[in-house]
Amino acid sequence: MLLKSRILPALLAGFLAPAAAQANLCVDVPVQINSQDRVLSDEVCAAASAALRFLSQYGVVPASPIVIDVVEAPLEHYGYRALGSFDAGTGRISLMSQQAIDRLDPVPAMYGLPFDRIHYRGAVAHEVAHAAFHQNSPNAQLANTAQEYLAHVTQMAVLPPELRVRVIELAAVSAWESGDTISEIYMALAPEKFAVKSWLHFSQLDDPTAFVDMLLNIKWFYVHVP
Repeated sequence: MLLKSRILPALLAGFLAPAAAQANLCVDVPVQINSQDRVLSDEVCAAASAALRFLSQYGVVPASPIVIDVVEAPLEHYGYRALGSFDAGTGRISLMSQQAIDRLDPVPAMYGLPFDRIHYRGAVAHEVAHAAFHQNSPNAQLANTAQEYLAHVTQMAVLPPELRVRVIELAAVSAWESGDTISEIYMALAPEKFAVKSWLHFSQLDDPTAFVDMLLNIKWFYVHVP
C-alpha cells in the first residue's frame, strides 16, 4: 500500500476524474492520472510504466484501465496513515501528491530511509501492482499476503540498483526459504524486512513466473514457500 500497454486512449477517456482534477492519460500504459499537476502526472505515469513493464514479464498485465486519483489530503488504510491505497471496491488508486507528503509531520520514511522522489516512484509502483494483482487474481480478496509480496517486489524492482542495495543492507535479513510461511503479521511488524526478504527470494527463483502464478491463485491469507 503504503507505496504506459496497448489499450486505446478512448477506452480510458470514459473514466471520470474527481472535481477540479484533470484526467491525464499515460502514453504507453492503460493508466489514467487524475491530477491538476501535469508534471506530477508524467512522473506517476513513468513509475506506473516501470511497474507494469516489470509485472508483464511474469504474465501480469492490466485487464482494464487503472485509474489513479492524486490527492492532497492524508490517507488512511485500515486505520493507519498511508501514502497510497488501492480500493478493491472501486478498482481505483488514491495517491498523495509528493507535495502533500512533504508537508507531513513527522517526515515519513520508506524502507528505513528518508522519503524522497525516488521512493515516491516506488510507492506508485506498489499501488499499481495491487491494482494489477486484483485484475489478474480470482481470489484477490483472500490473498492479501500474496499481493503484498508481489507489490513489495515490484516496488523494490523499480528502485535504482544502488538504492536497492542500501535498502537490503539496512534490513539485514535473508531471503524467505523453502518451508517458510509468509504472513501479513510479519509484514505489519517489519514492512522493510518483509520487502527485502521477498525481493531476495523472488530474485533467486529459477521459475519466477510459476511462483507469480501461484500467488495469483492462492486462496489463503498466508503464503507457504515451496
